[in-house]
Amino acid sequence: MADKEVNLDDDEGGAPKKGGMGKLILLLLIVILLVGGGAAAAWFFLVAGDDDAEQVEEGPPERFYTSLEPMTVNIEAPGRIRYLRAEVSLVTHEAPVIEAFERHMPAIRNDILGILAEQRYEDLNTRDGKESLAEELKEAIREILRSRDAPDAVEAVLFNELVMQ
Repeated sequence: MADKEVNLDDDEGGAPKKGGMGKLILLLLIVILLVGGGAAAAWFFLVAGDDDAEQVEEGPPERFYTSLEPMTVNIEAPGRIRYLRAEVSLVTHEAPVIEAFERHMPAIRNDILGILAEQRYEDLNTRDGKESLAEELKEAIREILRSRDAPDAVEAVLFNELVMQ
């Protein structure tokens, strides 16, 4: 046992101590970066994500649809009598408008029949003519509802069926 000599000044004995300290510092830096990254991710998803979640929850307003029964009228055309068969739907974002629409259906249907009967075959044979008719029907429905102190927020009138013969 006395034959063993320990050399404290040797570079080989000092290297493991220095390497152990470097590994410890490196390990601490990695842990700090991981904890910091986790905290940043948590903040981003939990705190910053709340604003986006509220916007997504709001979304577009709900749409309500209701349809009239199909209507058939004579329309103006050169030469012979022509018929127009139309089925329309009403679009709105407010449920009270649908209730008012159904309550005043006879007056609305009467005015729609009058407007449809005034149409000309040549006009309705084009896309612009159909869009113009839909806009005219929307305004007529809104006017009827307005005149009866009912909600009139009609967004659009859509054609489910539009046949000319």
